[in-house]
Amino acid sequence: MRIILSFGLLLIFTLAHSQTASDALRFSYLDGSGISTARSLGSGGALSALGTDFSVISTNPAGLGWYRRSEFVITPSLTAVGTESKLLDSEDALVNRERISKLGISNLGIVIASSPSSGQWTTFNFGIGLNQLANFNQRFFYDGQSAGSIINRFQELANGSESLDDFESGLAYDAEALYDFNSDGLYDSDVELRPNALIYKEQTVTTSGSLNELAFSFAGSYNDKLMLGVTIGVPFLNYTADKTYKESDKGEDQGGNVPFFDDLEFTESLTTTGIGINLKAGLIYRPIQAVRLGVAFHTPTAFGLDDTYRNTMNYFYTDSDGSKSGSAESPDGLFDYKFRSPWRIIGGLGIVVGKSGFLSGEIEWADYTGAQFGYADFPDDEREVNNDIVNQLQAAANIRLGGEFVYDIFRLRAGFGLHQSPLQGDDTVNESISAGFGIREKSFFLDLGYRHYLVEETYTPYLTSEAPMQFVNNDVTNGRFLLSLGFRF
Repeated sequence: MRIILSFGLLLIFTLAHSQTASDALRFSYLDGSGISTARSLGSGGALSALGTDFSVISTNPAGLGWYRRSEFVITPSLTAVGTESKLLDSEDALVNRERISKLGISNLGIVIASSPSSGQWTTFNFGIGLNQLANFNQRFFYDGQSAGSIINRFQELANGSESLDDFESGLAYDAEALYDFNSDGLYDSDVELRPNALIYKEQTVTTSGSLNELAFSFAGSYNDKLMLGVTIGVPFLNYTADKTYKESDKGEDQGGNVPFFDDLEFTESLTTTGIGINLKAGLIYRPIQAVRLGVAFHTPTAFGLDDTYRNTMNYFYTDSDGSKSGSAESPDGLFDYKFRSPWRIIGGLGIVVGKSGFLSGEIEWADYTGAQFGYADFPDDEREVNNDIVNQLQAAANIRLGGEFVYDIFRLRAGFGLHQSPLQGDDTVNESISAGFGIREKSFFLDLGYRHYLVEETYTPYLTSEAPMQFVNNDVTNGRFLLSLGFRF
């Protein structure tokens, strides 16, 4: 699947900082939503119709109704993300490889099971805990020579607005990368003196953070035929992006030799934090002993988000007086806004093969054009970014298949996933594979799961309307290990 990423540098003229369709996708696209325990990971995340695993409170809470005993579970995680990056439209660009690993807690929760003393309701259970829904850890680096410069963007912003902003065009002016040579109100730059020159570029991008959900779930079993459940979800978002972008003039023998210009460095730091609320409702019906049918509906998550951001710029050049430099720092930017994720629907089928295990499958569907940002004081910018979401995103489905084989106290699991692109015009379907192993005793269990996932991204470090743009191809390999330890009582 080709995902277009453009962290920051997507300035809307009336705002010092604005969101994009890429941000909407980052905060709402959950290719493995609810895969927070080793059992669910090892079986491909396809447990929404089967239940009896804590992860289902974030997919189909009706599965909580199958519990007959109370349970506590904790799941440490190890996520390893490798990225191979290459600057496109560059003759000398090489593939650069970066890797980042992160330990964490994927899941922590408790289920309190109870049985009504009379009537046809055989269970009424309550669960509370934390599930990790998304992980943002990644690092990549690219370099190479190509036409165009980030200064082209700053110049377009400066000449397309009545005033300079504090984070891009104004920063470039203060660092002496832009200047008004003729005092006519139009800003000039060194790179426009040779617009087709090849300029060396490099950038390091590091992102971190996660989306975790505190879930409160209630579920019950009616006559052991119909399970009903509901979850109140309170997701917590924490996302950080740090970027260091550099350009250099390598000289005429390498197609460069831009008059005056030597080097520049532009750094960006962004942190997004917030909290939201949503509701998940589901049911599971067992028409016969071996078959279970499940369906769940997730309301949009209503987020309140806060961005803090800061940029710096250093510019180096040589004129008749020798080598010179300019530098500038932005103020600390603050921006609070609303975000609403799209509706989500999950349908599942589970087949229990006696005491030998199970086979399961599910499909998850979401229309990402329904994601929306809300800016209280900037209605025009709100309309523009939400129109971009409608024009750039589409509905997409994730299909998950899995199974478990039982031998005495041992469990062997495997899973497979197909993930449709949420980008308009992209018909790519990505694949994921998973495997797992477990030990189940009467009072405790231990599970280990692994998932391997490959995705292709196109990253744009900055946008321009007239000058050449830069595109970077990222091949991202995501490996995730989960170890779940649980106790029943």
